[in-house]
Amino acid sequence: MMSTLLLTASISRSQCNDYDLMLLCDSATMVNIATSSAGLDCAFNPDPAGCFITLATPLLPTMSAGCIDCFSQQANCVLDNCATICAFGSTEACDACVYENCQPAFEACAGIVDMDNDTHNNICDCDDNNPLQYPGAPGTNQGIDNNCNDLMEVSEIAEIGCPADLSGDGLVGAADLVIFLGQFGCMTDCGDTDLDGDGLVGVSDLVVLLGQIGLFCE
Repeated sequence: MMSTLLLTASISRSQCNDYDLMLLCDSATMVNIATSSAGLDCAFNPDPAGCFITLATPLLPTMSAGCIDCFSQQANCVLDNCATICAFGSTEACDACVYENCQPAFEACAGIVDMDNDTHNNICDCDDNNPLQYPGAPGTNQGIDNNCNDLMEVSEIAEIGCPADLSGDGLVGAADLVIFLGQFGCMTDCGDTDLDGDGLVGVSDLVVLLGQIGLFCE
C-alpha cells in the first residue's frame, strides 16, 4: 500500500505531461543530445540552471517548461555529484553515478513510474496498469496489444474458436480464402471476414487467416 501511495504522489507532482512522456519515448536520442549539449555548455556558468533552461528550450521547443526544469535539476545534480567521474572515468562509471545520485529525483520530478512492475516505465508502456502490455511483450491471445505497437497481431488476437473457418466446413482452407478475398477491402458491415475486429477487411485480416490455414476446427 505504501508503495502505491508513493507512486501516486509522484504522478501528482509530475512536471512532465503526457506529451512530454511521448516525446521521451519517440525521440529519446534527440532529447538526450539536446539535454547533454545544454548541460555541458552550462557547466561553468554562474547560473547553470538558468543557463540550461535558456539553451534547452529552443532545442526542445515542444517540451513543457516544467519538464525542461526537471532536466535542468538533473544536469545540476550530475555536475554536483558526478562531474569528475564523468569527465575522467568510464562511461559505465558515469552512468552508474548518475543513476545512483540523480535518477530517482529526476524520475520523481518527471512523473516517471512503473505502476505495474513489468520493468517498463510509463514513458513507452502503452498501459502501465497492465503487466501484460509493454514494448516487446509476447502475445497472450487475449485481444490486447501486448507489445504496444498499435497493431493487433495473430498472437494477440483473442482465441475464440476458429474464426477463419468462414465456410463452416470445419477446416480453414481454400474455400475460406475465396470467401475472404470476395470481401477484401470491405469497410462497413464486413461480418465474419473482419477477423481482427478493426472495422475493415485488409492485410491484417489476411495475416490472421493465413496463420490458421490447415487448421481443423472443433
